[in-house]
Amino acid sequence: MLTTTQPIRLSELNQLIQFTIEDAFQQQRFGVIAETTGISLYPAKNQAYLTLIEKCEETDRVIASIKARIWGNCYECIQRFEEITGQPFKDNIQILLKVRVNYHVQYGLSLDVEDIDPNYTIGRLALSRQAVLQKLIKENPEHIREENGEYLTFNKELSFPPVIQRIALISSAQADGYADFMHEIQNNRHGFKFTIDEYLAQVQGLEAHKEMYRQLVRIYESGKNYDAVVIVRGGGSQLDFQAFDSYLLSRAVARFHLPIITGIGHERNESICDLMAKLKTKTPTKAAASIIAHNQCFTEKLLHLQKQLILKTNEILMSQELVLHECKTTIMGKAKDRLNRKHHHLNNQINSTIFMAEKRLQFERMTLLKQKFNLQCHADNRLKEEQFKIRQVKQSVKHLDPQNILKRGYAIVYEQGKAVTNVTGLRLGTTLTTRLFSGEIENIVTNINAES
Repeated sequence: MLTTTQPIRLSELNQLIQFTIEDAFQQQRFGVIAETTGISLYPAKNQAYLTLIEKCEETDRVIASIKARIWGNCYECIQRFEEITGQPFKDNIQILLKVRVNYHVQYGLSLDVEDIDPNYTIGRLALSRQAVLQKLIKENPEHIREENGEYLTFNKELSFPPVIQRIALISSAQADGYADFMHEIQNNRHGFKFTIDEYLAQVQGLEAHKEMYRQLVRIYESGKNYDAVVIVRGGGSQLDFQAFDSYLLSRAVARFHLPIITGIGHERNESICDLMAKLKTKTPTKAAASIIAHNQCFTEKLLHLQKQLILKTNEILMSQELVLHECKTTIMGKAKDRLNRKHHHLNNQINSTIFMAEKRLQFERMTLLKQKFNLQCHADNRLKEEQFKIRQVKQSVKHLDPQNILKRGYAIVYEQGKAVTNVTGLRLGTTLTTRLFSGEIENIVTNINAES
């Protein structure tokens, strides 16, 4: 191995580097913008160790890194940063630090942090938020617009149904807000019942906005007609809510076809999703309370309508009762008059009928008497006529009686019980019976003389 100088120990080289760096940077302080990672905090010792990195904006690849430390009285800058921003000092946040360069023979190159500017972090969030709002308005004019400092969105123009019962809940099962919302809504003092479908997603972190967006897509594709979509999470710092300031999620909320209620959990500020949603509430508990209040309002309206209906019904019943009473009095009076008229008319008809009946009876009696008299006269005359005819017939029958004829010397000839009036058909040798007035004689035919 070739060397241009006499070999030295590593410690000696590091000391040379230390002297050189101290000569160059001892009195200099730098404001550095960097992202935190690998933070280790030791509050009892007033010590913190971390790595500062810078990432490429296009590829998100780390292009620079250096170790840093916060010691002694400078440790108070962490507490001041957290108090002002409301953001825990943790990994993956971009901050502005006041640092000096330090080189240690054993531990190498690092930066000593003397202060952290909280205003940079707050301002950066505000600028980022304003850029997202301007982009939303510019790229979605049909669904998002600003009027008099208020953001009007498609979702805000939607209406809640009279009663909210079917809810799609987007939250993390590990989030405190999830438990708060479920406890409040399931144990409401009114006893309202709800159907809640859970769409669980990460609600903080770098990919949280994408996961919540995917859950909104799932709700849309489910085809279920939810009454409302609720997005909740627990409390946290402003930086913890960056997912709710993302363009992707805010745009989806503004354009969503179902009314969205947010209960993201920070009292002081509003997220962009809050501004885009139908209803914003400060906490998950208040989100649940707003739903219960909405339903209670409908219940109170129903009770009010019930009271109004009862009062109006009673008024109508009373007025109609008076009308019915008047109608009853009028009808009874008219009925009595009509009955009296009909009664008088019926009496007249009865009297007239009785008179006509008596008159007709008298007429019929006279007619019957006349007919009786005529029948008696006709019967006597007819009886006499018939008696005369009977005497004549009797006299004729008497004259025609065969005994009288036989008594005058005539006789009747019988053949086998039949009278013989003609010789035709008689044969010689036939036995004939001749009946006389005082007896019968049997004869045998010996000769037949037919006379013309």
